[in-house]
Amino acid sequence: MSGPEAIEFAGLAGEMLLKNGAETSRVEDTIRRICTRAGLTETEVLVFPTGIIINAKNGDTRLTKAKRIHARDINLAVVSEVNDISRKFSGGKVSLAEGLSKIRSIEAEPKDYRFPLVLTAGALASGSATFLLGGSAADLLPAIIATAVVRILTGATAFNLAYVFQHYMAGLFAGLIASLFVDFSFGQHLDKIIVGALLPLVPGVALTNAVRDFISGDLLSGTLRLVEALLVAAALAGGVGFSLALYGSYIRKLLF
Repeated sequence: MSGPEAIEFAGLAGEMLLKNGAETSRVEDTIRRICTRAGLTETEVLVFPTGIIINAKNGDTRLTKAKRIHARDINLAVVSEVNDISRKFSGGKVSLAEGLSKIRSIEAEPKDYRFPLVLTAGALASGSATFLLGGSAADLLPAIIATAVVRILTGATAFNLAYVFQHYMAGLFAGLIASLFVDFSFGQHLDKIIVGALLPLVPGVALTNAVRDFISGDLLSGTLRLVEALLVAAALAGGVGFSLALYGSYIRKLLF
């Protein structure tokens, strides 16, 4: 098998897994399986949340592949697809060329079609959370609208906002929108609406992966993921706190 194609396949598969929410151990295991099946030896893999480094031997030639991860999301469907392709390749059911082609097709797949689905799922999750937390039927519409604005903000890459600042803005707008709805009697429970709107952004997967990385001994990845989760949580809380203070001190006085 071709060494350069094999390490390209392994690197691309690892990148797709890491970018879509897979834990470090899964990424490393997938890369090693692909390299072993392709005939590469002495494979060394270093995976952390912002990059992947692969070093392996193809006969007498040493091959190295580095991947920089700039953006991360949670898409377990992609994780499942990449995992399935790598397992089929390891089992001899898919050739190297076919596996590489399938991975490239997943990478090239347009992401725009996901936005309506993500928006709908976020609205349903927010509405359900609002009810589960003790909210009323009057809180459902404000929670859905706040969720829509929040999802548009976090997905607006054209603004080139930093990852943490996106979540700060999400908390800020969620607090402002919820406050407006409650003051205009379109909602009853301010806290339930805000929590419902921000629930899809709570870094639960990142925190879970951080704990799993610590347990498996990946201390660097675990620390980075934990810091990321804490920063996102702090950004959401800071945005909400500032919005409530701003609304209570200035905006309410201007409107009423």
